[in-house]
Amino acid sequence: MESTHLRALTALAAQQHGVFSAHQADAIGVDSGRRHRAVASGLLVRVHPHVDRFTVAEFTWRAAVRAALLQSGPTATASHESALWLHGVGRLVSFEPAITLPPGGRAAQVGYRVHRYCDLTDEHREVVDGEPTTTLARAVVDVTSVVSLGRLAWVVDQLTMVERRLRLGEISRCLRQGNRRGRRRIRNLQVVLDERLPGAFVPRSRLERRVDDLIRASSLPRPVAEYPVPGWSRGAGFVDRAWPEARLILEVDGRPWHARESAMAKDRARDRSAAAHGWQTLRVLDEEVADAPGAVIVDLERTYRSRIALLG
Repeated sequence: MESTHLRALTALAAQQHGVFSAHQADAIGVDSGRRHRAVASGLLVRVHPHVDRFTVAEFTWRAAVRAALLQSGPTATASHESALWLHGVGRLVSFEPAITLPPGGRAAQVGYRVHRYCDLTDEHREVVDGEPTTTLARAVVDVTSVVSLGRLAWVVDQLTMVERRLRLGEISRCLRQGNRRGRRRIRNLQVVLDERLPGAFVPRSRLERRVDDLIRASSLPRPVAEYPVPGWSRGAGFVDRAWPEARLILEVDGRPWHARESAMAKDRARDRSAAAHGWQTLRVLDEEVADAPGAVIVDLERTYRSRIALLG
C-alpha cells in the first residue's frame, strides 16, 4: 500500500474508531486487491464483507456500531441499545450493535442485528457524536422489544425522573407514532406509562383548555368545537376540534393506554367514516399537548396548510 494512500486511509479510520468501508477506501485509491494484501499481511482485519479496521486500533463498542453502519450503507440508523449507548444510557443487555434499515436494505452480518421499520421518520432521527441514530424517545420505544419489563421501567424512570432528559409525553408521542402490529412487548411500555402518568381519565374541560390555549398561540385559525363526525351513523358523535375549510379534525385523547387500546376499533371506525367524506383526522395524546406542545403545533400547522392547498 503506497504511503500517501496509507496516510489518507489512516486519517480517515482515525475519525471512525479505526474502521472504514470498501467504498471509502476505493474513493481514496486503495482498491480491493491492496486491501486483501493488507489483510494477509496483518495490517488490516476484516470486520464485515465491506468493512475493515486497522489491527492496531482497539475494536471498541463505538467501532462495532460504526462498522455495522458502514456495512449497511447510508440508509442505516443506529437504534435500540446502540442508540441508548450513544445517548449515554448505560448497558442494558449484553451489547450487540443494533441498526434500523428501511425494507429491502442489506442483510445483517455476524456481530450485529438489523431491524426494519417503515415508520422511522425524520422526527425520530438525529446525529450523536457523528453517528446517525434515533432520538432518545424513539430508542426507549424500540428497546421495549429486547428488555424485560423491570429493566424498561428503570430506563423510563432514569430518563424522566432521575436525569430529566425526557418527559413522559415525549415517549407517549413516539409510542403513538410507532404503535403498530408486530411490535414485540409494546404493551410493556404502555403498562409503564400508565403507572407513571397522573390520574386516569383527564377531565374533558382540562383537555379543551389545553388544546385551545395551544391553538390560540399558533398561526392556526380558530377551530369549530364539538363538530359532528362526518358520515357517522352509529349514534351521536362529535370530534374535539375541526377546521371545516380544511376538512381537518383534531382529536385529543386523555385516556390511559389500556383504555386507548380497548377503544381503538371505534376510533378507527370514526376516522374511516370521516375519511370517506374527504376529512383527515389527527389524533394526539393529552400528554403530548402537555409535554411536547411544539411538536403538536408543527404537525397541526403543516397538515392544515397541506389540506388547504389540496382543497384550494
